[in-house]
Amino acid sequence: MDKMLFRLFLIIVFCNIFYQAQGQSVKGIVRDEKHEPLPFVNIFFKQLGTGTTTNFEGNYFFTTLPGTYDVVFSSVGYESQTIQIIIGDGITTEDVWLKTSSQELDEIIIKSKRKDPAYEIIQSAIDNKKKYFASIQSFKSQVYLKATEELDIKEKQKKKEKSSIIEFDEGGSDEPTDPFEVERQKQMRDVVNLNMVEIQMELNYQYPDKFKEIRNGYKAYGNKSGLFIPHYSETDFNFYQNLVELKGIAETPVISPLSRTAILSYKYKLEDILHENGVVVYKIKVIPRKSGNSTCSGYIYINDQLWNINRLDFNLNKGGLKFYDAFRLKQDYEKLDSTTWIPYRQEFFYESKQGKAKTFKGNTIIRHSNFQKDFQFPPKFFNNEVSITTKTALEQDSTFWEASRPEKLTELQHKAVSYRDSVEKVHNSKPYLDSIQAKYNEITLGEIFLHGVGFRNMAEKRDIYVNSLIELINFEVVGGLRLGPYIAYFKRYKNGKLLALNQTLNIGLRNMDVQGNFRGWYRYDPFKLASIDFSVGRSFASINAYDAYLNQLSVSNYILHDFLHLGQKMELLNGLYMRISGSYHNRQSLENYNTRSILNEVIEETEPVEFEPYQAFITGLRFSFTPAQRYMTEPTQKVVLGSEFPTFSLFYKKGWNEVFSSDIDFDYVEFSINQNLILGMLGNSNYTFQTGKFINKKDLRFMDVRRFRESDPLLYSNPLHSFQQLDTSLVAEDLFYEIHYIHHFNGALINNLPLIKKLKIRVVAGAGAIWVKDGNYHYQEAFTGLERIFKIGARRRLRLGVYGVVADSNKRKPDSSFKISFDIIDTWKKEWNY
Repeated sequence: MDKMLFRLFLIIVFCNIFYQAQGQSVKGIVRDEKHEPLPFVNIFFKQLGTGTTTNFEGNYFFTTLPGTYDVVFSSVGYESQTIQIIIGDGITTEDVWLKTSSQELDEIIIKSKRKDPAYEIIQSAIDNKKKYFASIQSFKSQVYLKATEELDIKEKQKKKEKSSIIEFDEGGSDEPTDPFEVERQKQMRDVVNLNMVEIQMELNYQYPDKFKEIRNGYKAYGNKSGLFIPHYSETDFNFYQNLVELKGIAETPVISPLSRTAILSYKYKLEDILHENGVVVYKIKVIPRKSGNSTCSGYIYINDQLWNINRLDFNLNKGGLKFYDAFRLKQDYEKLDSTTWIPYRQEFFYESKQGKAKTFKGNTIIRHSNFQKDFQFPPKFFNNEVSITTKTALEQDSTFWEASRPEKLTELQHKAVSYRDSVEKVHNSKPYLDSIQAKYNEITLGEIFLHGVGFRNMAEKRDIYVNSLIELINFEVVGGLRLGPYIAYFKRYKNGKLLALNQTLNIGLRNMDVQGNFRGWYRYDPFKLASIDFSVGRSFASINAYDAYLNQLSVSNYILHDFLHLGQKMELLNGLYMRISGSYHNRQSLENYNTRSILNEVIEETEPVEFEPYQAFITGLRFSFTPAQRYMTEPTQKVVLGSEFPTFSLFYKKGWNEVFSSDIDFDYVEFSINQNLILGMLGNSNYTFQTGKFINKKDLRFMDVRRFRESDPLLYSNPLHSFQQLDTSLVAEDLFYEIHYIHHFNGALINNLPLIKKLKIRVVAGAGAIWVKDGNYHYQEAFTGLERIFKIGARRRLRLGVYGVVADSNKRKPDSSFKISFDIIDTWKKEWNY
């Protein structure tokens, strides 16, 4: 391929992915006659022979030359509409409304009616869903949430739980097996293996998406890490919508069986006609026409004449689940008044398997009571604080819970509550804490030689750790083996403040040089997320700490420096963070060091960078802002929940001259944007953009220039912060622009290919580009690949990827390569790294 054509190809791919490019363009939103956004509408420009589609929110964007175009808007189940659009300079806005077309859908329905009357019932529910879609504009209610998890362990040898046979020990013991003791131990095992959380709260809601939870009771029994404990926005499953988001559960939304075009995705079967409280209820089985991540299966119950949902019971497809191996949801509606039915109860069943022997079985129940429709909230009641846990919530006793439970506990749950309450009293008693503390603080040979020695004060929440003898041996690229201890201190305060300190001190066996550092971090205001950090010491410093792995093994990438650092971070306003820092460095060359190590046996030895020693005093100031950041407030801390908007950051770094004998003189400014976009059935996208410039470089040394990572030969690095085919460690002393984009289709492209779908692979694509003013260097790349998620534990997931990359720059010929990646999901954030 000719170099110029190849560049043109990359530019086209790049611009298609970053579709909001500069130029003449048209944008808008497509809705139906009920003003609901329509996703995946085909938009065809007749004169061009090409077009685009709407996204999950019904928005579209298309760039072309100025002119007059005949544009066709079409979607299955809707009447096609052709309109004339005049595109001039800038952006033209054209919103479109499509009318429902009964012709194609009626053909399917008529054929289906001959088989089953369920289709006519479903169509009646679809025709009437506007009345129930948003029938409640605001409400206040009391909510009880109970989440439980049981560990089911399969026995290697199956035994009858009930037996009249009394067995004797084969070893000849005269004492028989006590069946009552065996049963008691089994029950105690079940009690210990049950985890549970109960929450009593007040829920406040205002259409369309404002809510605030006030938690007045909170009690946890055991480990809650595997429990499904959602906020209201994560369980607002409105099946009157065409697509139902399943936040935190599945990676793609589910097509509702009451969607306008649901007939194309589901088959229906009337299973039963029930008579309940004077209402005829139709029980309809929902069967996906094709198994896929965007469909569900189960039962929906429709009220006769009203044509609304009475209740539903759906199973989600395993392939689309983030953490679970199975997930089932139930909704029960009740009549609030003559025109309103509300989902007063939701129940979720979920499983996570660990091998063949262990299964974590979870159940979460959410129950509404004291429902107040059309509640009038005071002005500014709703804000970005969506959940509050009161100070008394954690102190509620058994009397409170007995009075506030609308759902009875099972016999096993009663035993677990009683057992864990008694255990908690014992565990919080001073004699028990003292005994545990004494046991933990015992020093054993195993700790001394292998695991490290710990000293803990349970009452004061204080912990000290000293590394083991074998951990005294460390390895550095420069000079090889070093010998020295590591000591760490941790303190948790009752008010939520945290303190962490650690110290290292070591000596190099080749050069007999002493190094070490002392570091600290203190969270002094948990509600403003405010902390200070400091460090002081001497060590080998990497010139480019984020360089390729092989470069990190090169001596030429290191210098020796003495350092003193102090920093502070805090939240000024919700979503607006400031970090200020200052550091002093005494930088020295390694030319007088013996830098050889065992690495030189496999890696070619390089010479260290030679330079005259100098001092550097550097300060940094960073502001980052995330609009509409949602959060929850707990008794001792603030917990950030994220936002639908990008994060904007501005960073200023100053190298001072003659301050504290500093020899440098420079000023650097950088601006960046990053965001994770959830695009529904189309998948999700991540992008980052940054630009920077040294506005003063009177005395800019090589340690302080802006550096970019060289690519690794085979490994795929994080595409949001690096490139895959960059064959050099780029340096910028002037203006640069850098942009990265990656899109995970989450099965959107191959979900309908039966053979490929069984392989559980997913398509990913993206691009990146950089321009550096120094040397007028520009580089661009595009990649696509296949990824597959593997289970490595009950809740741990590994994503393995294989990618093809094409790249080009003005300093080399076009090139291509293959890369592989390994990414483990963050179980706390429930997100991948990219």
